[in-house]
Amino acid sequence: MKKWLVMIFALLIQGSVFAQANWPNRPIRLLVPYPAGGSTDILTRLLGQKLSENLGHAVIIENRGGASGGVGASYFVKSALDDHYFLVASLPMMAINPYLYKKLGYDPDADLIPIGLMGQAPNVVVVSPSLPVQSLKELASFGKTSPTPLSYSSSSIGSAGHLLNELFKTTVGIELTHVPYRGNGPAMGALLAGDVQFTTDNLPQLLPQIRAGKLRPLAVTSSKRWFQLPDIPTVAESGFPGMTTSAWFGLMAQARVSPEVVMRMNREINVILKSPDFAAKLREVSFEALPGPPEEMKAAILRERGKWKKVVETSGATAD
Repeated sequence: MKKWLVMIFALLIQGSVFAQANWPNRPIRLLVPYPAGGSTDILTRLLGQKLSENLGHAVIIENRGGASGGVGASYFVKSALDDHYFLVASLPMMAINPYLYKKLGYDPDADLIPIGLMGQAPNVVVVSPSLPVQSLKELASFGKTSPTPLSYSSSSIGSAGHLLNELFKTTVGIELTHVPYRGNGPAMGALLAGDVQFTTDNLPQLLPQIRAGKLRPLAVTSSKRWFQLPDIPTVAESGFPGMTTSAWFGLMAQARVSPEVVMRMNREINVILKSPDFAAKLREVSFEALPGPPEEMKAAILRERGKWKKVVETSGATAD
């Protein structure tokens, strides 16, 4: 009996090793739960291209935007089990949505397994150059004296930009009008067109407009000044330390995908993220690589939840 148990155990290990060695055996799909052209999409396409080269299989990017990542996440967890299918997760999707939506359509803990973080970028508060403010404190003062509430755009209800501006509103005691859009691009376009007066969003898509002088940055939300905007203060330096945060992105698998595939995928993305050439490419488009084990992504999610739960409760923000 003991010999049979040993043989069965050995066969299980051998089968697991074979399955891992035989993976991938067809194209890999990465679901981006945001529209094309935004920060999540930019980072995923850069990583996907390199992943395809390293694994020798096509990497297909799917975009399903809506509800601050919730539409795509709900679709992903309800799809047939597939160990070649992965979800790109963002901070709002994992740490804000659970407190903002009464019905999520997905359980971020029960339905998803962290594979690992991919990268992060700061958010930046930007205004139209026509607005006579040069800092966050001046924006607050301008808002207090304005005869009508200042308006701001966001990539969606529940995005970090939405909640950061709600936190700004409650901190300084002013009224703001929130105008949500479907994605980073439309939110930025609204500001450029003069439909709103400011926005707080991920730096990657805003930086070209900042460099062109079409948008004026007031503060970055990173803990330290960002290397591409060395003269722009942090929110903490500006007197609003509670707004300090970074937009991070990671990869998730469906809950029942085997641990072997999860770890294999983690190793593959870490090889890419640790490459000096790839890290430099990310820095060119305002990202910082975040290689590490799945446990670090899980810890990041738990850290953020404590903060954003309080922000949602204090601001009274809701998506329902």
